[in-house]
Amino acid sequence: MYNLLIRPFVRKMEKEKASAVAFKYFKFIGAVPGLRQFYRLVHKNRSFGIDREVFGLHFYNPLGLGAGLDRKGEMSATLEDLGFSFVEIGPLDAESTRTAIANIQKQPYEDIVAACIDADIITSFSLIYDFCDFFVIDFPDTLDEQAVDQVLNVRLTYDEYKPIVMRLPESMTEAELHKTLDNCMYSGIDGVQVRSLEHVKAVYEYTKGRLPIIANSHIKTPSEALELLNSGASLIELRSGLVAEGPSLVRNTLNFLEKELANNAKG
Repeated sequence: MYNLLIRPFVRKMEKEKASAVAFKYFKFIGAVPGLRQFYRLVHKNRSFGIDREVFGLHFYNPLGLGAGLDRKGEMSATLEDLGFSFVEIGPLDAESTRTAIANIQKQPYEDIVAACIDADIITSFSLIYDFCDFFVIDFPDTLDEQAVDQVLNVRLTYDEYKPIVMRLPESMTEAELHKTLDNCMYSGIDGVQVRSLEHVKAVYEYTKGRLPIIANSHIKTPSEALELLNSGASLIELRSGLVAEGPSLVRNTLNFLEKELANNAKG
């Protein structure tokens, strides 16, 4: 249905407008009785043999939805039915965090939900801590150790430990990247999120695989997803590809990964 009704139009739109149209479509799915169950059956997010443990959480496949589509946590449960093992909501500031919490309470989710925070970091993080499973934080300055320590200290006030992932900007120099990665490993940051294949390779090589990587790099094909995983990514995210291609990209990617990763294990 997406391929027929939505895809021909969103491919001609600018990115944010296309995302808004796709969002309305997926919101419609969540509102129609039976459609969510149908999508879960068709897209089978509990794929066989490609589950993994990353920073202490169990993901039954490595594919997630990147931030920017479900900005306020309105449809995390519906979007998981498309095949994603986790959904990243946001980016959030203090105001949208309060809205997201209200939405999550209205529609509890079954799978893993991450919160992307890019403003009012301490307030937003403190408010939503009890409502999400891990956090992707876009620090204004990744080299500001004091800002990182503030977030880590807030985490110590909660009984349950939850992972914190640092989003890395694309514009970092090699020296800045290495210093940031050193700080992450020394301070207790649980992982990093990067936006390109080159950064996946650079982070994996420098950290020797000790720091989990989430790759959010505009994946458009299943083979691109596999290349990211083979290059060191622990998890991968779709967003623009989902908007442009529709839910079939999720299903095709998972089927491809099942086959290829199984072959790699045998070989």
